[in-house]
Amino acid sequence: MDLIETPSQVWPTQGDAPQGMLARVTEMTLAKRSLWYEIVFSGSAFALALYIRFISDPMLPPGFPFLTFFPAVLLSSAFASVRAGVVVAVASGLAARYFFIAPVESLSLNGASAVAMGFYALVVLTEILLISAVKQALLRLRAAQQRSADLATSSALMFSELQHRVSNNLATVAALLRLQAGQTSDAAAKQVLSVAQVRIDTIARLQRRLHSPNLQSVAVADFIRDMAADTIDSAGAGANVTLKFQLTPVQVAHEKAIPLGLIVSEFLMNAAEHSTAAQDSASETVVITILLSQEPTETETHLVTLDVHDSGKGVPEGFDVETSKSLGISIARQFALQLSGKLSLFNAPNGGVISRLQFEN
Repeated sequence: MDLIETPSQVWPTQGDAPQGMLARVTEMTLAKRSLWYEIVFSGSAFALALYIRFISDPMLPPGFPFLTFFPAVLLSSAFASVRAGVVVAVASGLAARYFFIAPVESLSLNGASAVAMGFYALVVLTEILLISAVKQALLRLRAAQQRSADLATSSALMFSELQHRVSNNLATVAALLRLQAGQTSDAAAKQVLSVAQVRIDTIARLQRRLHSPNLQSVAVADFIRDMAADTIDSAGAGANVTLKFQLTPVQVAHEKAIPLGLIVSEFLMNAAEHSTAAQDSASETVVITILLSQEPTETETHLVTLDVHDSGKGVPEGFDVETSKSLGISIARQFALQLSGKLSLFNAPNGGVISRLQFEN
């Protein structure tokens, strides 16, 4: 099989840095900590806060005894535990009273110091309660996300199983038709059963290729390249057919992929049938070329053109695809309507038939 590769474009994706940072902070906040970690973290936070308060004391005006202790309480509550935050809050309050509130080096309370300590207690209590509430909310959110992930996984498994069963059932029907065709002596009936078997087998293969529930779009070029050989093999013409590809990268919505795949399948089966019938000898090779392109339109969409060019003798003069009684063409015509597309068959200038589908994407 000849294959003409076409360049594909890969668009780089960048992660959302702020969301990634938020996720890491959330994980650090909710992580289970050992007792030794809590002791070391909270002790370090308190010691650092006390040290910074001492060295900055000459630069601070009176009235800021708790300035460096509030972050220590906040960080200990968030990244160690709520109880660690409470311990740091108590230790910080006592240190501030002893070293930075007059009269210094005393834990006794008078009117002014009692008011200051009261406001400090109110602020740190608010901090600790707020951190505790945030942690509980994050835990509930994580649990909800886990339930959603489990549900999505379950749905994906059920969907995959359903698609698998549908594909198997279609394959079973195709096998039954194949057996029935083998037991039929009438040549016309045998041909009808064989063609029906190929079509059902093609649908089963498409189901397997497009079974993902998360698949939003399909790379048409890769899709056609993968399924073309399967279609020719299903039709029983693989040994005498050479496929050539000239495919431009095109993306279509998932719901367009199956009708498009079935049209390609009908085009290929029709091309293989008529090209084989036009062979001068059984050993002659049939060449089928598949071309895919797209052009921008005035309506900000793209006109996708799919051509299947065979090496047959061509269609008779006056042939009209809209009035053709061929079952394969009728099927392709119906699927073309699903794509709001236009179907045409005409003789190529250099011989053979071009089966063309055009639709806006």
